[in-house]
Order: sequence, then structure tokens, then C-alpha cells
Amino acid sequence: MTDGTTARADTSAINASDPSPKELEESIDQLAAYRDRLVKDVIGMGQRLKLPQKQVEFTLAQHPELQKIESILAQLEAQKSEQD
Repeated sequence: MTDGTTARADTSAINASDPSPKELEESIDQLAAYRDRLVKDVIGMGQRLKLPQKQVEFTLAQHPELQKIESILAQLEAQKSEQD
């Protein structure tokens, strides 16, 4: 017996495997905007805490969420290139 949630998850997985070029571009734009906000927040926090610039840069380079975002953006860009 399958509930509606599972069916919707399966459908979204099917749709996610073959996005339109417009959907792909929108996803890239939104994810890049989120990344930029996150970077800005980390830099702002470092300035408020009066951390050295090198420490802020190290924090940005090691930030797990930023690393994940960069990885996903690279995948999306590759997928976009395949569609072109």
C-alpha cells in the first residue's frame, strides 16, 4: 500500500532527472544567489567578530554547506552543458 507522499516523491524524482533548460537555469540562479548570501553572511559575521581576513577566508573554504553548494552548482552546470 502506497501513500500519496511516496507517489509525489517518485514523480518529483522523475521530473528532476530531466529538467527543462529554463528550470535548470532557474535552479542555478537561485542556488548561486543562496551561495552569495551565505558568503556575505559569513564575511559579515567575521567582521563583527573582528576575525583576521585569512581566518574568514579559511572558514569560507572549509564551510561544508558552501562546499556542497559548489558541488551541486558544478553538476548543474555540467548538465546544462550537456543540454546545449
